[in-house]
Order: sequence, then C-alpha cells, then structure tokens
Amino acid sequence: MRILRKYWEALTFQKKMIFTYLPLALVPMILLTVLSSLIYSNQITKNTDSNVANTVHLINDHLNTYLSELTRLSVLPYYNNKILDIMAKTGNISDSEFNQTQILLSQAIRNPRQDLQSVFLYRRDGQIFSSSIYNANINYQYDFQNSPWYQEAVKANGKVVFTGKVNDARIINRPEPAFSIARAIKVYNGPILGVVIIDVNFTGLESIFQSANLGNDSNFVVLDQNRNVIYSKNDRYLSALQGLDPHQKIVKSNGEKLIVNQLESADTGWKIVGIVSESELNAGKDILYNIIATVSAVILVVVLMVSIFLSNTITKPLKTLRRLMGSVEKGNFNVAFQSLNGNLEISQVGRAFNKMNQRIDELINQVLEFRYKQKEAELNNLKLQIRPHFLFNNLEAIRALAEIDDREGIKEITTALGGMLRYSLKKQNSKVKLREEIQQVHNYIKIEQIRSGNTLTMEYDEDPALLNCLVIPILLQPVVENCIHHGFDQADGMKWIKLEIKACEEGIRIKIQDNGIGMKEDELAMLNAYLTGEANELAFGDSGIGLKNLHTRIQLEYGSPYGLSLTTVYGSGTTVEIRVPRIEGGI
Repeated sequence: MRILRKYWEALTFQKKMIFTYLPLALVPMILLTVLSSLIYSNQITKNTDSNVANTVHLINDHLNTYLSELTRLSVLPYYNNKILDIMAKTGNISDSEFNQTQILLSQAIRNPRQDLQSVFLYRRDGQIFSSSIYNANINYQYDFQNSPWYQEAVKANGKVVFTGKVNDARIINRPEPAFSIARAIKVYNGPILGVVIIDVNFTGLESIFQSANLGNDSNFVVLDQNRNVIYSKNDRYLSALQGLDPHQKIVKSNGEKLIVNQLESADTGWKIVGIVSESELNAGKDILYNIIATVSAVILVVVLMVSIFLSNTITKPLKTLRRLMGSVEKGNFNVAFQSLNGNLEISQVGRAFNKMNQRIDELINQVLEFRYKQKEAELNNLKLQIRPHFLFNNLEAIRALAEIDDREGIKEITTALGGMLRYSLKKQNSKVKLREEIQQVHNYIKIEQIRSGNTLTMEYDEDPALLNCLVIPILLQPVVENCIHHGFDQADGMKWIKLEIKACEEGIRIKIQDNGIGMKEDELAMLNAYLTGEANELAFGDSGIGLKNLHTRIQLEYGSPYGLSLTTVYGSGTTVEIRVPRIEGGI
C-alpha cells in the first residue's frame, strides 16, 4: 500500500488526469454496449418468437383443414348400404360379397388424391377388407382387435381417431411411411360393427410445411398425443424435444440456445412445434458492435485530451477527507483533518470537519451520560414503588389475623414479613441468586397460607442447575402476590400456584401459573398493551401496576428481548412467563 501511495504521489499531473477520467469514459461506454446488446437481443427475440408463433398458428390452421378433409373420407361406409349390410353380418361371406366390398374400397382410394395409401375395413368378427395403391402384401393374420389403434377407435365410439405414425404389421413391407385415421362403424345406438382405418402418406403434410420457413437453422415438428414424432421438416434439433416442457419457450441443445413455440391442435391432439436457433438472431449484432466500438474509441480520445488541460490537485486531500468521514461513520471520532495548508477551499472544509467531529463527540458523551443517569433514576424509582405496594398488601393480612385474635398466626406472619423486608433492604442494589428469590416466595406463601386458612397450595418445579444463577432482586414475589390478590379475589375452594423454572434458548424461562378466575380476551389484550407501553393505563382496575413495574425493571436491566408475557383462559387461570438471561453466579 505504501508503494502504491508513493507511486501515485510521484505521478505527473497528466497521468493523474488519465487515471481519474478514464472510468468516467469507460463506464458509459460499457453500459451503452451492454444495454444496446440487451435491448437489441430482447427485441429480436420477441420478434422471432412472435414470428414463430404466428407461423405455427398458420400451419395449425392448414393442418386442421387438411385433416378435416381426410376425416370426411372415414365416413365412407355410412354412404354405402351394401358395406353397412356386410359389416353388420358375422361369419363367412360369399366371394361375391367380398369382391364387391374390395371393389368399393378400391374405387374410394383411387380418386385424384395422391396422399391416400390404403383403406382397411376390420369387421368385429375378424373379417378383413382392404385396398391399397401399392401392390402390397396384406397381412390377413394380423391381430387387429388387440392393436392400440383398434381399441382407441372402439373407445371413441364413432368419433375419428388420429393414430400417429404407422408402426404395425397390417401391410408386409410397407413401401413408405404413413399416418392413419380410424373410426368405429356403428348404426345409431347399435353395437360397433367394426373399424375403418385409412393410411395416408406424408405428401400432404410436406406441402403444408414446404412454404413455412424461419431460416436455415430452424425446423417444424409434429408430435402425437404421446409426444412421438409424426413428421419433421428436417433432422435439426430433434434431440431437444426430449423432456420438453409444454410451456417452455427457451431450450438448450448441444450448447446452442433455441427458441421454441408449441401449439396443440384441438381437433387431433397433435402438437406442432416450431424451433429456431438463436444464431439466426445474431446476424445484425456485429454491425451494431462495430458502431459502438468506433464511437467509444472517439470518446476515449476526447477524454484523454481534455484530462491533460484540467487540474487535479484537490484529489488527494478529498480522498483523505473521505477516509476520515468513513472512520467517523464507524464510530471513531478520534480523527482530525491535518492538511489545513495550501488550497483555501479544502482547508476551510477540513476545519469545518474537525469542528463538526469534535462537537458530535461531545454530544454523544452527553447523551450517554444522560441515559445512564436516567436509567439509574428509573430503577431506583421503580424499586421505591414496589416496597409500599408490597407492605400495604401484607399489613392488610396482619390486620385480618388480629381481628380474629390469632396471636400465633400474627407471630409467624410478622416473622416471615420481617425476613422479607430485611431481604428487600439488603438486596435492593445488587444481583441475587435465584434460590434466594425462591426462598422469598416461600416466606410470602407462608404468610398467605396463614391468612387464607391453608386453602392455598404451592408447587415447585425447579432445575437445580439454575438455582445459583444471578437475577435482579424482587423478581418472583410480585408475580405470586398478583396471582393471590387478583387471580383468586373471585375464586372459591382450594387455590394453587405452580412455580416452574427451566432453561431455554434465550436463558431462563420462569412460569408462574394459578387456577384463579383468569381474564377475558379483551382484558388480556389491554394488559399486554399496558406492559409493552402501547397503552398508558388500564380500563379495568390496577391489577397490572406491579407487573408493569417488574416488566420495566427487567427490560431496563437486560434489554427488550426479556420481560413478562401473559396467557390466560377465562375461568381456568392465568400463566405469567418471565424471561431473563442466564448469568452464572457460582456456588
């Protein structure tokens, strides 16, 4: 770093200008190149995708028209009563009937069309009639009833079925590839008499796709319902069709990016796929890049010439000032700008920076001191609020015992109360062990059991590993006191309180549960809002004052993640959960 600094300081004025202004020229040029390329590529891609989609739709319209003409040929048996009569029969037929049917089929296929390859009539009892434009060998032993196309035609119940590319043994040594159209023959609601199937070569499809052209690096493919290839204009990109998602627009094949558009025919269920390579889109990019490179070179030359005539003596002090500001942002105020000589404007900025930095440091120290004193005063004030509240409640208990002249009870309750007050005075300005807080609860419960005539029971579930942890004093007793005086004020019968102390991820979780009257949902919501400071007072009494004071003490001591939370079921009791950090206090 020192070498670089010396190298920079040793540079001439002209070189500093070059290193300073080169980014100003390079960044716009790079952005211009990147944005132009992105905009151009995106627009060309959109146009190509639109062109492919329009071409695919046009091909689909022509294909549907062509297949509709073929579909009308499949209703040939319905226009000839003799064929229907022969198809309705079962068993052997005469030679004259067989020959007559063969002649009718030959007449149907020997029309001016060049795409019809053969016609078959498969009767339900296994009888086969056929005619072909080739001298083909018909396989009369072919098990057509178990063939997929026959079963699909029967299932279609008289509707036309397009079977895709022919791959069966109906004709031995088929001279050229073909696809088929099949239809089940039936009269009204009667039984299926058989199936007519017409084989069609690909001359008709070739004529449709011949006029469609998206460039040298493109292809059109027709797929059947099982995504098998029926027809492909050429052999390009067929491997890209494997695993092609129906909604996928962009695919990669052999490292080449392809734009794909797919359209499924509603009539046949066939899918037409148009594919064009991205290389077709890149033809005009080279010209654009050459123009951008030329303009960028001119801008660079201009920037270099201008930088020679400009002054850059303020660069170094400005960088120094920026570095010092970064240190101030990170909290280091023990910095000062030293270069106060030389350039008048920079010196004035440096003096202002030093004064501002010194003033900020003073203000921060004042705020920290004020917050510390404020926190200390709030803690002392809260502790003073707790003592009168506690004394008032327990003096009321002693008064009640005096009214019934229970001297032994008064003796026990005053002894326990005196121990609690000594603990409170002794521990109010220090941390205490959790076991001492539990003992404080023992003393308080003893007082309440005497006062209530032993109708109160207390359960403890403590983790022994937590008993030596340090907490703030007077942590548990205010919550237990609140259970008795507000949870049981309308309850009859046996009353019980359970104190549970367990470890948790945040530290220590203390639960104090009672079987008192509980609270309604709206009361619980108001109390939680009062605890968190969202409400300044309670609308249903003062039962939350002690809990509010305790919650505030915990958050002032440990921070906002800790404090109190309440859950309740009206008529069944309330649970107060206290969360404090785990601070080990030794044995």
